[in-house]
Amino acid sequence: MQNLQEKIKELLLLSNEDIEPLLKGDFKTLLAQNKEGAVRVGIVYGAGIVVLLLFLSLFSVFGAFGKVILSFLMFGIIGVLAFLAGEKNVLKATRYPAFSYFFLFVFAIMLLSMFSDISSQGSFLSKLLLFMIVAGLGAGAYSIREKALQRGLTLLQLVLVTLFLGAFLLSLQAACVQFGLDQEVAMAQQRQEIRRLREAEQMRMNQASTKVCTTDEECRKMNTKKNSYYAEFEDFAQEACENAVAKEIPGRFEWTVSANDYKFSSYEVDVLNDEIFLIGDRAQLIDNDGTKTKISYTCRYNTKKKTTEAAIHQAVQ
Repeated sequence: MQNLQEKIKELLLLSNEDIEPLLKGDFKTLLAQNKEGAVRVGIVYGAGIVVLLLFLSLFSVFGAFGKVILSFLMFGIIGVLAFLAGEKNVLKATRYPAFSYFFLFVFAIMLLSMFSDISSQGSFLSKLLLFMIVAGLGAGAYSIREKALQRGLTLLQLVLVTLFLGAFLLSLQAACVQFGLDQEVAMAQQRQEIRRLREAEQMRMNQASTKVCTTDEECRKMNTKKNSYYAEFEDFAQEACENAVAKEIPGRFEWTVSANDYKFSSYEVDVLNDEIFLIGDRAQLIDNDGTKTKISYTCRYNTKKKTTEAAIHQAVQ
């Protein structure tokens, strides 16, 4: 311990009278005896707080992989420093309030921060695992307290070790929770991108299928309702296409409806090109042996030119 005190004195430029109140945590006496030494001590504590806040800030913004690296880096540095100092020096140092209470504060803040992140962002299973880790550490520390006291450890030192392990384990669990959140965000972005591409493709198809009129006549035609347009030329189109289809049917045939009925059952209208497209299947071929075969047919009628274009598409049984 003498070596430890000498190192602290050299580091903080303190006298023999200043080291005792510092180790006891009597900062009021230290400030009264050596204001400059108290300021240097305050700077060291402040630097430790800054490192803690920097760690928590980076941990909150990093992704899952960054959290893992940061956790191993932070707790690894603490572990390496403890190893270099030696077990005896660490045990002796943590018996003094100046060190024990500060480390207790640091590890407690880390633990609470990780606990808050997991409980607020984690799923039910994550919260259940969180409870198991905290309960396991608490139960483990309580079960070995007698053995720890027999080996010369104080309850405060046992609490420090428990908080250290708890903060480390919860930091790794918080990284796992972040990994799950990152995956959900990535999947949501992927679904959003797919939906955006579909909407863009649909918009492109709509724009491609939408014709822009260039003259007053085209605009008038495009604004004409298709049903009204067809009704205007229905009789002419049906009659002209009926004759055109009759000329295209090979051999003998008969209509399956009366002479006064329309021979086409559906239609499509292209107002801009002055065309009506008729579709029907109300006719049947008659073979030499009397067998009748139903057929379908189409006809394109130009309302402006009064021309027809008929075709027999297929024969159906």
